[in-house]
Amino acid sequence: MKVVISLISALFIILNAYSYQDFVQYEKGYYYVIINKGSFKAVNSELKSQIIEHGWDIVHTINVDKTVKSKKPFKTHLLCKAKYLKKGVKLFEPIGVIIPCKMAIKVEGSYIKIMVEDVTEFANIYAPGDENVRKFLNKVKKEMIDILNKTAARFMKSKYSPYE
Repeated sequence: MKVVISLISALFIILNAYSYQDFVQYEKGYYYVIINKGSFKAVNSELKSQIIEHGWDIVHTINVDKTVKSKKPFKTHLLCKAKYLKKGVKLFEPIGVIIPCKMAIKVEGSYIKIMVEDVTEFANIYAPGDENVRKFLNKVKKEMIDILNKTAARFMKSKYSPYE
C-alpha cells in the first residue's frame, strides 16, 4: 500500500512539474497555442518578453499582415540564441539552412494563435540517424515549447498551473 501511495505521489509531482503542458498542441510539423483572451498587441508583447527572458534574440520581425495586405494582425519573429548557434555549428556544419528559428503569431477568428516549427524534424532531413543532432534540436524544441506555454499562461488559466 505504501508503494502505491508513493507511486501516486511521484506521478502527481511529475504532472505538476509540467504544469504548462496543457496549452501546447501539435499539428503537421509545428507546435501551437490558442489564446482566447487578450489583445494581439498584449499577447505579442508578452511573447517577445518570454523570448528575451529565455535568452533568445529577435533578429527580425516580418510583418506578414502588411506584406499580404491583411487586416488581421500576423507577424513572424526570427529568433537566434548565440549559445545554440555556436554549439549547432560545431555539432552540425550545415546549421545555416535551419537558422534562424521562426515563431509566428496571428489572429484567427476570435483567438490568437502562436506557432513554432518542430525543429527536430530538421534532424530527419539534414542529419538522419545522428543522435547528437537530434538531442540538440530536441533541447531547442523544448525551450520553444516553454516559451509558448509561459506566454499562454499569462492570459489563460491552466487546469494544472499555479496561476489558478
